[in-house]
Amino acid sequence: MSNEHMVTVREGAQAFVLEVAGEIDVDTVEALEEGMDRAWEASAPVTVVDLSRIRFADSSLLNLLLEAHARYTAAGRRLAVAGPFHDAVRRLFDITGTAAHLPLTEDAEAAVRQGAAGSDSR
Repeated sequence: MSNEHMVTVREGAQAFVLEVAGEIDVDTVEALEEGMDRAWEASAPVTVVDLSRIRFADSSLLNLLLEAHARYTAAGRRLAVAGPFHDAVRRLFDITGTAAHLPLTEDAEAAVRQGAAGSDSR
């Protein structure tokens, strides 16, 4: 699968949203890494990684999300990982125990609302 259209960016005042499609593994994670780098440079109150269109993911995705979460937390910034999640992705989070360590949300819209609410309280 080509990485070219795998990550779509929606940048706005409320959120920087990365919509990811297809499969994320060691061969394709670079497209998401590039999107995450772009999100880091943005000034939006929350970065949302929308995984609702991902059918498969491996530890490459987990590593990227855990590192990003640590980086955002250390900087006092908000990151959200949005579903709804495909069964294979949900199983990956559950089996590895990462669901308890990542800021998972039901969908991208909920993540944007939560991010906007969090920025209002600062």
